[in-house]
Amino acid sequence: MNDQTHGHDWKNVTPALTPWGKNTVKPEETGRHVLIMPGIGYTVDRPLLYWAAQALAPEGWYVDRLDLKLTESVEFPEMIDCMEHVIDLWRAKSLERARHAGQEPDLLVITKSLSTLSFPHAAHLGLRTVLLTPVLNPPPFDVHKSVIPAPLPGPDYPAPLICAGTADPYFDPAKARLLTDRVRTFEDANHSIEVPGDWERSLDYLRGVTRAIVEYAG
Repeated sequence: MNDQTHGHDWKNVTPALTPWGKNTVKPEETGRHVLIMPGIGYTVDRPLLYWAAQALAPEGWYVDRLDLKLTESVEFPEMIDCMEHVIDLWRAKSLERARHAGQEPDLLVITKSLSTLSFPHAAHLGLRTVLLTPVLNPPPFDVHKSVIPAPLPGPDYPAPLICAGTADPYFDPAKARLLTDRVRTFEDANHSIEVPGDWERSLDYLRGVTRAIVEYAG
């Protein structure tokens, strides 16, 4: 993304926006475009994000995925600024591709943990957004105490889909419902929407999250 990020001096974060290797349509042949964004340490190849791509690509969505290379010195404001810029670039490119396809643009952003902090920006742009394990309580390691404001200030925005575990320390069900009535919670699940030591429930929850994303995407 070096050419696309000209003028942006992020010293501790390097973005890489690449297409999903299993896309079933060409980008200029569809109006349906989805951007999948990672968490810290939860890459786009981890289960929730991998299966979101696996499920949406056969439905005619063109999938782009973001990887972030971070240094140990990176702080949340720098990461958020980078992700917001990536959303702007992706949105502009996807709108142009939809015009080329002669279709109405249908854009979707899927975020996980860290990248859910870009939601206010995506909402301001009118983008439908999936918030997987949204950061509604501040992580103790973030000196900036970054959280998604709930409710968001400003005008109406597309209601997001929220999926989170009840044992996730960064989740707050009351704050979640200030953002949307589309909230799916998973009993005893952690910040990865998994139940430690219970692979069967974890896989059931993975299926439940994936199905919720497909239904929300439409």
